[in-house]
Amino acid sequence: MELVDMFDLASSHPILATVTVFAGTVLASELLWKAIKYVRGHKRRLRVHEVLFFNELGEICFEQHRGKSSTAVDCGNNHCSLRKLDKIAALMDEAQYSIDIAIYTFTSKVLWEALKRALQRGVSIRVISDREMVYSTKSQILNMAAFGVPVRGPFTTTLIMHHKFCVIDGKTRVQEILQLKQRKWPRPYESVLISGSVNWTYNGFCGNYENCTISSDEVMTCQFQEEFNRMWMGFAASADKLLQGSVQKSSV
Repeated sequence: MELVDMFDLASSHPILATVTVFAGTVLASELLWKAIKYVRGHKRRLRVHEVLFFNELGEICFEQHRGKSSTAVDCGNNHCSLRKLDKIAALMDEAQYSIDIAIYTFTSKVLWEALKRALQRGVSIRVISDREMVYSTKSQILNMAAFGVPVRGPFTTTLIMHHKFCVIDGKTRVQEILQLKQRKWPRPYESVLISGSVNWTYNGFCGNYENCTISSDEVMTCQFQEEFNRMWMGFAASADKLLQGSVQKSSV
């Protein structure tokens, strides 16, 4: 039966017309409710513009945090390094699609645990690091590679990959992932840049004078994402030999 005939039949039978309208209303309401629940479940992150400073006052509360999760203790120290580190981890916990990392040295267990949680949620992670620092003491880079995270870097003895930045849900990267997965409707996300002088190490966060800027500025996030993409393509030849035989799984 054609659609026009169905409408004619419904219009000529009041009861059938009432049932049809009721069914359509229920279906529309159900779709609307699902849309509302979807949006509620994926709220956009509040835009952030903040600078974290790490200094000699960051560890005076260390004893209060010993053996406890740093987020579970309100030490009252405005300079607390562990609370600032938790802010970075919390941003990683909110990643919806991607985390691209360019880091010279990475040994932080707190950030590695946050990245593992992201991997378990299906977030795509890529890492660019320095050839020598991949193998530095307590480096987390090899652990990431073992979890299937692709790692690249300059395979040279003269140039150092000295960046310390991270782009969470960069716009062009999210678009690339959506295209590869053939998805038209993205979950709400907010691009965030984490960048500064600090290496992701204990000394960097708790022993040095360092800075870390967190920003969701669209221009800055796009510029850093563009530079990461440029380096990623430029270091493509290093993907296999940088880790010298460490197993890497393909990743989107």
